[in-house]
Amino acid sequence: MFLKRLALLGPLLAISSAEGIAAAYKSDLDLCGRVGQSCAPGCCDSRTCGTDDTCQVPVVAVSSLDSPSSADPYQVYWGDLHGHTANSDGKGDLDHYFTYSRDTARLDFAVVSDHDYGILGQWELPRATWTLTNDKVDEYTVNGRFIAIAGYEWTSNPIFWTSTKPIFSGPAGHYNHKNVYFPGRVDYIFGAMDSASYAPDLLAEAVRGVGGLIHNNHLDPGQWPDEFDYTPASASVIVNSEILPDTMRWEARQYTARSEQTLREFLRTGGRTGFVSSSDTHEGKPAARTAVLATALTRTAIFEALRHRRNYAVSHAPIVLDVRIDGHFMGEEIAIIGVPRIAVEVHGTDAIEEVIIVRDGVVIHSVHPEARNVKFEYADTAFGGRSYYYVRVIQQDMDEYGNRSRAWSSPIWVTRPQ
Repeated sequence: MFLKRLALLGPLLAISSAEGIAAAYKSDLDLCGRVGQSCAPGCCDSRTCGTDDTCQVPVVAVSSLDSPSSADPYQVYWGDLHGHTANSDGKGDLDHYFTYSRDTARLDFAVVSDHDYGILGQWELPRATWTLTNDKVDEYTVNGRFIAIAGYEWTSNPIFWTSTKPIFSGPAGHYNHKNVYFPGRVDYIFGAMDSASYAPDLLAEAVRGVGGLIHNNHLDPGQWPDEFDYTPASASVIVNSEILPDTMRWEARQYTARSEQTLREFLRTGGRTGFVSSSDTHEGKPAARTAVLATALTRTAIFEALRHRRNYAVSHAPIVLDVRIDGHFMGEEIAIIGVPRIAVEVHGTDAIEEVIIVRDGVVIHSVHPEARNVKFEYADTAFGGRSYYYVRVIQQDMDEYGNRSRAWSSPIWVTRPQ
């Protein structure tokens, strides 16, 4: 189902509430009403009409790619995994947060993640507020329409090891912040100032016990050198990391984030993580930043997808991205005979400027289609027997600060049996 629903228009603009998101970006879907509906006047100015009189976009074929299988089990759902309300350092209440997510941003799912403690540990999220959060996510969740998820931002700070806020002894932990979220009700959070959950491995073990998941927030190895300081066993709970461009513009200034570079280095050393993104909104305005490939729009299915890293990140526009190696989806760890055959399909909201395939931190293939839709296959004849791969897309449009829209697939790990 994942790609079958795209016909020639390609996967995901026709799926779920993504069509509403695409409209917000003034996709030329507006020429035809919507995909899957009857052709409207002007449709064939930019596309063809299918045999069933539905609008279809001709795909730019960079090279051959087999037709998608009718057995594809997944659909794509859009959401935001990181945002705040007035219950910590944001604006608006929980009702506003979830109403905006569902009705304005047209998201399929949204995690609310207020801080467990103030940045300097000056306040703590009240238990009553956490109970209310659980009540509200249950109130707003309607399977098949919108999934609300309770979470929090684990707000570690090295001052907890100093005389400023003397809680722990020994070397200070520069662990950064992590988002934690749960598939069901949890009595209370596992806080960064709690001796049972003050370090990533302890946090992961506590969260594992209730079926939750964790992702690494806003990476910055200069400020947070210990953000990946956890064992491989914890990577089954700390499953994803937020990714951003290595350099970004914000309010007329350019910043060096080194986010993608940091993740490449972590993966190079054998780390396991998928890629997500988020708005980290403090204005109560979540946005489509993470896409998951799930079997249904339920909390259980969303968590199953995230747990297996069957997700990808976007930085602005909802770019549709499908990446497979020998038929396996992003996030998988696979063993193959022969060379990896990497199938890529992209459907943008503007012309695609560049698509690259990264193997072990190095770009091994790139295309520059200058078109909205592209699909191709690449055989990595230089495969050495053990590698990770991911795909990055850059689109020509820009956000309000001048950053081009991007998409990053989660990695696929490939080995060749000896």
